[in-house]
Amino acid sequence: MSYAPLEWDDFADAAATVSPGTPLSLTQLENIRRMVEKLRSYNASASLMSDAALADVLRGHVLDSLTLLPLIRRANLHEGRLVDVGTGGGFPGLVLAIAEPALRVTLMDATRKKTAYLERACEELGLDVDVLHARAEDAAHDPALRESFDIAVCRALGPWPVVLELTLPFCATGGVLLGQRGYDASSEAVAHTETAALLGGRVVGIEQVGVETGLENRHVITVEKVESTPPRYPRKAGIPAKRPLI
Repeated sequence: MSYAPLEWDDFADAAATVSPGTPLSLTQLENIRRMVEKLRSYNASASLMSDAALADVLRGHVLDSLTLLPLIRRANLHEGRLVDVGTGGGFPGLVLAIAEPALRVTLMDATRKKTAYLERACEELGLDVDVLHARAEDAAHDPALRESFDIAVCRALGPWPVVLELTLPFCATGGVLLGQRGYDASSEAVAHTETAALLGGRVVGIEQVGVETGLENRHVITVEKVESTPPRYPRKAGIPAKRPLI
């Protein structure tokens, strides 16, 4: 089933559907509206995302980001440290920073024009968010960042074994990776159980999310960090994507 682009007048109800229990305040809704306006304005010159993605950004990116809130709250990590690896235009991390102010959020991306936009957006929105211009392969070996986050999130880092290698090293033992995936999430998770274990993780849940708001085939794989990631991971920049772990 296909849906028309979600309009702002319908957004609050849709947001309450994907993240029930604690509705967004008027201030939070206004900040999301301003964030989307800034993204559209900046995108005209910086090309942060495709025109097709931007046309339905409220459903395809903002609502999709909000589907993580119930999982974060269920794990009682709503006051934890969160890193969004490969955040792009700030999804899901920037949306989560607006929706759950107690989270201590770091947005990481390797593309300078994207982090430049995020720095500006966070400043103008008054958000206390760290923005880091870095490759995950390098940043994960920084002692100040390695295994120092309660939550790692990502939307578009590539194949699942690449996601595992680039995110799990940031998770502290006892923390979680929330990986946003498509229709084949279950088969991905099963096929790469040993890869997750190699990196110190264990899959503890796979949930379909957002169906009622038109987010078709969206799933979240939850990976618990059960032991430290071996020091050699992640491998050098570019290697995880070129030679994914099996």
